[in-house]
Amino acid sequence: MVPREKGAARSVRDPVFAKRVLSALILAPVALGFVFLGGHGFAIFIAAFAAAMAWEWVRMSDREAPPRAFATATGTAVGAALLAAQSAFGWTLVWIAGGAIGAWLDRRPRGRGYEAGLGVAYVASSAAALVALRNETHGGLDTVLYLLAVVWSADTFAYLVGTWVGGPKLLPAASPNKTWSGLTAGIGFGVGVGALVGSLVGFETNASALVALPLALAAVLGDLLMSLAKRRFGVKDAGSVIPGHGGVLDRVDALMLATLIAGGLMFIVPQILSGSAM
Repeated sequence: MVPREKGAARSVRDPVFAKRVLSALILAPVALGFVFLGGHGFAIFIAAFAAAMAWEWVRMSDREAPPRAFATATGTAVGAALLAAQSAFGWTLVWIAGGAIGAWLDRRPRGRGYEAGLGVAYVASSAAALVALRNETHGGLDTVLYLLAVVWSADTFAYLVGTWVGGPKLLPAASPNKTWSGLTAGIGFGVGVGALVGSLVGFETNASALVALPLALAAVLGDLLMSLAKRRFGVKDAGSVIPGHGGVLDRVDALMLATLIAGGLMFIVPQILSGSAM
């Protein structure tokens, strides 16, 4: 009877695994389609996602939020993505800063205003950074494909190994399911896939592997950061619109931080993936 019980426990270790796979099979081709489309179509797609992310953040972090709080957060996120599509980076920063300050001022009377400001800035900045990366005239498509490959592989294998292999917990206060084995697998596969995809799209292989290291780490830490936020706010998921994942924030948490890191690297060292800046 004992072996049977162990087998049963293993089979239900992740009861939503099938839903996760199905959701990924549907969402990934849609996302890639808009990535290849680029231009205003991609910007509008990201703006829609950013609006959902901002709405989820307000609902999750401020249960007494009035309608103006949702309007401020979603408006900031949408505007940031659309301004970035116009390469108006100065105005994008001003828009994000204004929205974050507005969110902070609105939340301040209810307490912990910094949570509103930081959340709005984080969502809007990551959306704007992704649009800006894709909007690059030379190599924008390749860069975003490379970024997605690193993030998706790191996030997927960190989840799979952490769930099915287990081991010492990474940060139990944030999530009981995240492990050091998952972190190691996420970084390892992220770097490996990054080097492979980078070479396929024309980037220098060693540079692709080196850049993939902080991106893969950011993907895993971005997931962990959102878990900490959800634990702080006393919720299991940010939403319920994506079967097996929860909300939009639950699905893209790994991509958000990695996108900001990628945007910073490309801004500071534009030729970093060519190897010429190494």
